Amino acid sequence: MADHSGASNKGALLEKLYDEDAEPLTSEEVTELALSYILPRGDNSELARQLLEKYDCFSNILMSDWLVLREDMTERAAKALSMLFFVFEHYVESGIDKRYKLDNDENVADFFEELLRFKQIEETFIIGLDAKGKIKSKHKLASGGMKSVGVSTHDVARFVAITKPVSCYMCHNHPNGSAKPSEADRKGNDLMMSLCKKLKVEFLDHVIVGVDGAFSMLRNKFLRQFGVN
Repeated sequence: MADHSGASNKGALLEKLYDEDAEPLTSEEVTELALSYILPRGDNSELARQLLEKYDCFSNILMSDWLVLREDMTERAAKALSMLFFVFEHYVESGIDKRYKLDNDENVADFFEELLRFKQIEETFIIGLDAKGKIKSKHKLASGGMKSVGVSTHDVARFVAITKPVSCYMCHNHPNGSAKPSEADRKGNDLMMSLCKKLKVEFLDHVIVGVDGAFSMLRNKFLRQFGVN
């Protein structure tokens, strides 16, 4: 006989999710609901409980590499669950430009925290602004490491020529370390400042986001510090 318990649990959780009078879903219920779309047959409540015990919270589950998640489920299910974080990350990145005007320290810290804080690999971006401080263009220059800021000067020059920003920020992240710059970061920053001067674009700052905060290389201080357990 087919096991329909998973389908009935999913239905009940969906009803609760959209019931304005119901209590918010618990972490275990959110995890179970997500799993119900990945493993549609059977009851996922026990797996949800085990995952939360192992990874501590739902966000840690989603941020885990699928190779790690594969220890708790099939390879296909692990990849599908890991994909949810990729979709969320894409949602944040694709809509972030329209939500911010980088005209004060608070907005700058908000923007770079949202863009980079929870990325799992090192990424480097150039952000182009118009005359009013609104984000005009954004381009990923490198992924997986700075490589002497590693970005090709040709790539930066092409970005400036096509999008014609009045000013720009550069940013990258240290996924598992402090936001304080390394010697390679400082050399890369000097290179970008020199390049922007030649391209006649105002270089506003190079912001690094790490586990401890968002660091301004121009001011040599944290724009914002994060609580670190």
